[in-house]
Amino acid sequence: MKCARCGNEDPSYFYKGAKGIYCRKCIRYSRVLLDEELKSFDYEIAPGVDEYAFSYELSKEQKKASHECVEALKDHDVLLHCVCGAGKTEIAVESIASYLARGLKVCYAIPRKEVVIELSQRFEKIFNKARVTAVYGGHHECLKGDLIVCTCHQLYRYHRSFDLLILDEVDAFPLKGDETLMNIALNSCRGRLIFSTATLDEQLQKVIDERDVVTIELLSRPSRRPLSVPKLIVLPELLSFFYLFHLMRHTANQCIIFVSGIRKCISLYRFCRHFYSCTYVYSDLKERKENIEAFRSGRYHFLISTTVMERGITIRNVSVIILHYSRVFDSASLVQMLGRVGRGVKEDCGRSYLLSDHYNGEVRETLSYLKRANASL
Repeated sequence: MKCARCGNEDPSYFYKGAKGIYCRKCIRYSRVLLDEELKSFDYEIAPGVDEYAFSYELSKEQKKASHECVEALKDHDVLLHCVCGAGKTEIAVESIASYLARGLKVCYAIPRKEVVIELSQRFEKIFNKARVTAVYGGHHECLKGDLIVCTCHQLYRYHRSFDLLILDEVDAFPLKGDETLMNIALNSCRGRLIFSTATLDEQLQKVIDERDVVTIELLSRPSRRPLSVPKLIVLPELLSFFYLFHLMRHTANQCIIFVSGIRKCISLYRFCRHFYSCTYVYSDLKERKENIEAFRSGRYHFLISTTVMERGITIRNVSVIILHYSRVFDSASLVQMLGRVGRGVKEDCGRSYLLSDHYNGEVRETLSYLKRANASL
């Protein structure tokens, strides 16, 4: 027995009901009977939607990586291993256009719905003749379009539907550590895959090892500025809050403060709002979108956040302070948080700070990664 959607072969996850045997491992994405034939989601691609234009010039390195990606996809899947802010989306555009030109179906899947919304708006400007459809939780009335941009959870709706699937931030939640969702994502593609990430983890490495994948690396940003290596401050957690307030008092530009959980996020916000212009955000916050937009527009000086802001968000001249306690953040998360700094093409004056009670493995690995990437400049 094998589930056609998630690939489960463990007999303990199959259950025989009144209508037949179904898989309980992926039942949260709707019930699928073992003998049920899953059909691909069919729709037509309009002619001429492959035309694209950027409002800025790609760097020489981005153009080279873009051409290499198009060529590699003829015979292989691709891993785009690029540092934060290198322009993974821009690099994938030429490949997307080449598939749309042939009337083939393309999807760009990313972990968070805020990034889906932002990226779909960017694609609408780049592919101004294409119908770009954003699909995420609470917004899935329309599932058809010339280019689908969706959260990873929504890929269960598109079994074996895409000729090209770009899985962005593959090492992030919810794909990270969820083999079922990863298999559903892989099974939504009937053609080629682009895995896109700045950091590799064991799960992604295992997937890559099982497939015929060409790796394309880009270890520099278009600005050619180095990645921000944080100032490391080793202090007990209690004392770190005094140092944090010192940093806040002397931070001239906007700043994101990353904390390890919702309770710390709320507590720190309730205290800091009496002294500083700040807001907060976490995954289940009802006002999450409004608070992010208010910070982006400059209404607040500080944004206190859990990992919800670690990926896919670009804010010019932003600084980052990370409170690395409770051992919640791994090296990949730390790299992504620090990657919010210095993403602007023009001058960017953001700085980064890492407050921790130990110079542990995650901190050591993070600093080593950033220095290795900078050494390639």
